[in-house]
Amino acid sequence: MTVVRELLLRPDIGRAVTVLCDAGHSRDIAEVTLIEDMRAIPPARHGQAGVCTGRASDEINPDLLDVAVRFAASANVAALALVGLPLDRPLPLTVSTLAERRGLSLLSVERGTDLARLVIAIEQEIALGPMRTISRAAAALAALDRAEPGPDPIGELAALAGHELGLPITVEHRPDGQGVPVTVEHRLDGQGVPVTVERRPGGEGVPVTVAGAVRARLRCAPANDARDTGDAADAVVRLVLHRAASLAGHAIERARRTSEGPAASRAALLAELLLSAPEDAGPLLARTRRAGFVVDGWHTVIHIELDNLDSLTGGEAARHELTVEARRLALQAALNDGADWHRADAGSALTLVRTDRSEPAVTQPKALARTATAVLARLKEQFAGLRMYCGVGGSYQGLEGLQTSATEARAGGAAARTARHQDRPLAFRDLGFRRVLLQWYAMNSSRVVVDRLLAPLDELGPRRKDEAIRTLQAFLDHPGSPGDAAAALGVHRNTIANRVKRLLDLLDMDGDNADHRLLLQLACRVASVR
Repeated sequence: MTVVRELLLRPDIGRAVTVLCDAGHSRDIAEVTLIEDMRAIPPARHGQAGVCTGRASDEINPDLLDVAVRFAASANVAALALVGLPLDRPLPLTVSTLAERRGLSLLSVERGTDLARLVIAIEQEIALGPMRTISRAAAALAALDRAEPGPDPIGELAALAGHELGLPITVEHRPDGQGVPVTVEHRLDGQGVPVTVERRPGGEGVPVTVAGAVRARLRCAPANDARDTGDAADAVVRLVLHRAASLAGHAIERARRTSEGPAASRAALLAELLLSAPEDAGPLLARTRRAGFVVDGWHTVIHIELDNLDSLTGGEAARHELTVEARRLALQAALNDGADWHRADAGSALTLVRTDRSEPAVTQPKALARTATAVLARLKEQFAGLRMYCGVGGSYQGLEGLQTSATEARAGGAAARTARHQDRPLAFRDLGFRRVLLQWYAMNSSRVVVDRLLAPLDELGPRRKDEAIRTLQAFLDHPGSPGDAAAALGVHRNTIANRVKRLLDLLDMDGDNADHRLLLQLACRVASVR
């Protein structure tokens, strides 16, 4: 069976009629009758739709409309359509009350409408039955695949899908992930232009996902009120919603990548510059300058470690997409302070670089703290369960200054993690002795000595190298007391003695030489915080 409401969802029928009373919208109909005389409507066993001719409609003046409703109801008419019923005033109370009581919908057909085409369209809808939604869904999928969405992919594709399905589609928007969700219905007007109407949200909806984050949700009214086919039809409609959501997400991602092309290129260059040795950075410096980065300016770095990406994402691809989106949002939030900010893309951490053409004012540390706090808040708003550790470096000039600030910012992030200083910036200048230690390491000569000293540990692999550095640091921090060193690591004193002997041999260091011990202790401390 087909219900009256479903007829009106077909675009050509819905455009031809205006609903004046919807009391019969949920009733089943099995046929349609063209009515030339209200007094001679053939009765129907099941509900029927009645379409009055122009002459029959003209004979029913407002005073006789209640009589027409009685005749129609007695013939089991669920929906009565009359040509040219006035739209500028409400139905007479007696007529609306009678229609409500008899469960009959009243429709006004626009004058000039081809009634034969209207009746044929209604017959087709009745005949289609459960195949109606499948047919419309196929048309919707084809239209979606042909579509080339513009600046609002979600709204435009929702409107197109709803138009082809003949069903209202609503979208719960959360603009840029901020604020209270706004739910609107997207549809096409008579000229095919998308329009929106606010609606109440309902149901779980199909998510539109961009870079692992839900940007919006698509919802649709039930596809069929008939009890025998509703579940299957609704499943078909959800397939269309999933396709529209997928296409919208991909369109947003493509547009973002296109618009961020220059920024992404500059971010890759900056990441490479941060890792390069100053004496070998000549060609890279030239490329970075051509990309618009003022290398000779004063630089300040914010470093943000994303701690629990694995628990928030479903795999390596989703982890990467979330990181990409986090970088974009972080830079967007930083730029709100009006300064010249760039990002450096390396690993899963977020690195933001502020560049000033002259030496910053003494008040800049407070401004940087506010910016870092705003960036963390924006990321937390978009990714509620994300844990972050943030360090802020000092301001220094030139390439060496950029690398120094980056080293300080990483040290601040590491210190924040150690102190469980979560989701708040920690400035390097607040680190005490670790600040002095890293400033010493930031000098080229010191960096060369430390890196060469610890280079043999690279053969052990990342995990065993970290374990080796912790072992050496505990041994050196407790001179003459292997028992205390063992207790600090939670191992037996013989275990730490054997480990230290093997490591000193590997590093070619003499544990009884005071100079060797001091240099090794400084190197291990630097390695643990950089």
